[in-house]
Amino acid sequence: MAWQTPKISWTESDAFRLDPDYERIRGNLLYLRQRAAAITRRPDYGEMSSYTADGLPLADFFNRVEENLAALADAVQPRPEYSTRSFSPGSLVWDWRDLERIEGMLLQVCNDLNAIESGQQKLAFCLGGGLFGTFVS
Repeated sequence: MAWQTPKISWTESDAFRLDPDYERIRGNLLYLRQRAAAITRRPDYGEMSSYTADGLPLADFFNRVEENLAALADAVQPRPEYSTRSFSPGSLVWDWRDLERIEGMLLQVCNDLNAIESGQQKLAFCLGGGLFGTFVS
């Protein structure tokens, strides 16, 4: 899974689409989960399936993304400005402000992981007289 630049310039006239919007958000959540597991700790994620408009379980769909985003942020760098929402059947779903919040949080978590990686101390070490690799503390 590769990082895709989040859309952080949502406007009121923008429409949410499963492809590319959900696929980008889902892909970035999965990518960041993998990176977080290697650097800090693995966030506990719920299943995020591929969906079509016919099979979209509204409240579960939106809640799963929000829950996974909260788990990711908590595993990497909890921040007081991070917020997520919860949806119930029949309630309104994401609007452009929610999408901007979600993708902005993904970008911030990615930046936090980059900062953690660049701040880790690396030490070359030798085994049996030859340079073997690096140790990351």
